[in-house]
Amino acid sequence: MRSFPCLLFLVLSWSLSFAAWGGDFIVSRAVLEDSTATLSIEEVAQATFLPSDAILSKGYTDSVHWLRIVVRPRADGGELVLRIRPAFLDEIKLYEPDPAVPGGWKVRVTGDRTPYSARERASLALGFAVKPVKPDSVYYLRLKTTGSSTLNVEALEPHQAQIKDMWLGMYQTCYLGFMLSLLVWAINNYVYSRQRVVAWFIFHQITHLCHNFALMGWLAPLLASDPSGFVDKLTSGIVWANALVAAIFHRTLLALFEPLRLAMRGVDAMILVILGALAIMASGHMRLALHISALMITLCIPMIVVLAFSARREAAPGRRILRIIYSLLAVSLLINQLPLLGWIKAIEWNLYAMSVNGFIAACLMFALLHLRTRRLLRDGEQAVLKLALVGQQLEMERSQREEQNRFMSMLNHELKMPLSVIRMTLGMKEVSATVKKHAQQSVQDVDAVIERCLQADQLEQRRLVLGREPCRVDTMLDELRTASATPQRLVIQFEVLPAVDTDPQLLRIALGNLIDNALKYAEPQSAVYINVNLFEHQGRRGILNSIANASGTAGMPDPQRVFDKYYRGPGAQGKTGSGLGLYLVRSVTELLDGWIRYCPSENEVRFELWIPC
Repeated sequence: MRSFPCLLFLVLSWSLSFAAWGGDFIVSRAVLEDSTATLSIEEVAQATFLPSDAILSKGYTDSVHWLRIVVRPRADGGELVLRIRPAFLDEIKLYEPDPAVPGGWKVRVTGDRTPYSARERASLALGFAVKPVKPDSVYYLRLKTTGSSTLNVEALEPHQAQIKDMWLGMYQTCYLGFMLSLLVWAINNYVYSRQRVVAWFIFHQITHLCHNFALMGWLAPLLASDPSGFVDKLTSGIVWANALVAAIFHRTLLALFEPLRLAMRGVDAMILVILGALAIMASGHMRLALHISALMITLCIPMIVVLAFSARREAAPGRRILRIIYSLLAVSLLINQLPLLGWIKAIEWNLYAMSVNGFIAACLMFALLHLRTRRLLRDGEQAVLKLALVGQQLEMERSQREEQNRFMSMLNHELKMPLSVIRMTLGMKEVSATVKKHAQQSVQDVDAVIERCLQADQLEQRRLVLGREPCRVDTMLDELRTASATPQRLVIQFEVLPAVDTDPQLLRIALGNLIDNALKYAEPQSAVYINVNLFEHQGRRGILNSIANASGTAGMPDPQRVFDKYYRGPGAQGKTGSGLGLYLVRSVTELLDGWIRYCPSENEVRFELWIPC
């Protein structure tokens, strides 16, 4: 799509510069205004004409304009083509002297009220074929139209006229292709964004395409068989619709930026006037309706600039870009509208001003809407990202609340029994050795729960700092057995082991929790077997600690959840515990670059802990 504007600009520039080397045979031009539209050709021939520019531009008027042209003949005496632009003129009559009738005149007619099949030239441009004689020939063109009285005529050799028509067709094809591509983009954009302003841009593009199609002369060959005057009425209706939709589109777009209300009311009033022009058109006053529409569009030009510069809201793509684009658009519209109204002289460029202005406006609006869409998409992505972050924060808060609830539930459940034992003991006058032992065990249980909670918190807060040093696993196991309440139940077997470079405190936590779990949940008074030996894992030498016990009343833990935080099997609820022991073992082992796994077998619970040397 980016290459289309460049191609279109080159084609347009070449076609506009063609007049400089096209070989126009017109020697002079003069104009006469017939305000009553009643002058005959005989009266016109005797009247005084005023010099005329190459392009006649008299605006919207009820007057008839006569153009007198003096044409020099070709060197070979051949035929010339009077090529007339623009193509939307209603009626142009050519008067030329009739050599067969002294003082008589031949009359020929063309324009968009003349059916295409009845025209002399099968071309987008209007025209007549003439054959001037020496020294020069005088021709009169009578212009009567409901639109702007803008007229350009050239006397060209047939092949030159044909080449110009070819360039005009090529330019129109490129132009329509580009505008259609913008229309397709707008439709696709609307399907995804559903923006109201994009919907109005689609309508704007459609009416402008129809507007250009009509004013450049494409309707006539397509509707060649329709009644005389139908193309003219259809063209007038399209011009009105284009003015109305353009005003509504710009009003919709600018409203997003919250400009001055007074200026918005002014645009609303102009839209109402354009709507009222339809009733005038329906009553048969075509010229007045078109003149009113053109005036409203011209008045809208400074108004939209005021709206752009009075914008108070920073909407996508930004007020600065909005003001730049509408300033450029205003210049383009003024270049187009002022000659149509007859307020300034027209130049060659103005013959293509409808298309040029539409092209510039479409490009500017496309750029504006494209930037707006990109900004909205970016804002949408950021909103989605923020929503996702909020969702993650809510999920984290929910997880924290759930974990806090589980922690409080665990404390409530696990501390209630030992505290009850302690409270009961404190209430006794005489405490037996057995009761005292139970109380001491309850104190140890409470201490163990608190200690594991503190260790889990330190682990999660990353406050456990590794302090590696050489230590011996066999010595550590002997110390743990000695500290145990039932050392006779621990059966430890190990071979000659080397010292390991690890954190002794963390390793003691891991092995101590495994031994405590085995003693607590095994069959009462049953032995807990600890085997320690060298074991190579993935090319690394290490020490494997295997701790096994017969399954007790707690049953076999769930392999999928055994290392989860706060997990305790259904059968373990009768004993005091935090559900943090095996969770701590796994976390600590990972810090020590080792691994822990649960290897259940029939009626035996076995854990294997491997630490690298």
